Amino acid sequence: MILIKSFFLLRPKILSTIFFIPILYAVGWALSQPLLFLNFEKENLSLIGTIITFLLFIFLLPYWFYIKRNKFSTWVLLGITKDKFLKNFVNFSKGILFSLVLIILILVPLLQKNYISWIGEFSPIILLNSIVLGLGVGFAEEIIFRGWLLEELKFEYGAKISIALQATIFSFVHNLSNEIFWNIVGIRLGFILLGIFLSLVKIRDKGSLWNCIGIHGGLVGIWFFINNGLIEFRENTPSFLAGPFTQNIPNPIGSFTAILILLLLCIFYILKSKKYFLRRFN
Repeated sequence: MILIKSFFLLRPKILSTIFFIPILYAVGWALSQPLLFLNFEKENLSLIGTIITFLLFIFLLPYWFYIKRNKFSTWVLLGITKDKFLKNFVNFSKGILFSLVLIILILVPLLQKNYISWIGEFSPIILLNSIVLGLGVGFAEEIIFRGWLLEELKFEYGAKISIALQATIFSFVHNLSNEIFWNIVGIRLGFILLGIFLSLVKIRDKGSLWNCIGIHGGLVGIWFFINNGLIEFRENTPSFLAGPFTQNIPNPIGSFTAILILLLLCIFYILKSKKYFLRRFN
């Protein structure tokens, strides 16, 4: 605990923020390595290391805000226990519904141009994997980016800079296997706009994170589900409509439709909540 406290209180304060996740990842990786002796596959080992990293992150979060910021109510600050269970569930459900609408809007021009073939193969295993993947990625990434990182940066730089900064970091931590320049630009821009939009959603929800978790988790889980048995993209499908392809599955956040919708939503949320935004954070 003395070592942890010393690390959290590094000067300048931004140093501990920069190195917090990389150090945890290194610890998670190291703790997972003994499983090699039990003949674990490297892909599974990487997943286990990531899970260990996130569990360490969750365990240390209360200490982080207590030691660095003298804040006791960590989960209220991050938006997890901001409201009662029913309201949190409603916000989460609204996020899932929004993600479904966004995916449908992305698919409409593709359907009109006959770039999608309907397969219609339903698998309970794929459905379960979709739910677990959506919940896991949605919860983990929202806790990290719109929870911890956004709140931590706000202490140092204020809300406006922190929203832009965390969205940029959120975009660039996602690995890309596509080497086409405009595809890279599109997916990076899409992730930045998604990061900004989710931050604005959290502000509009008065700090609750559950709508963001629903949106993020829904986008990941629903897209995974429909691309594993329900539909198939034709080989000539343009990336600007579907998003950059990785192993025959596009990432819709990099599509023109998603970028346009997210841009309009960001502008709408900023204009709609300008008075609240200025009153609350400036």
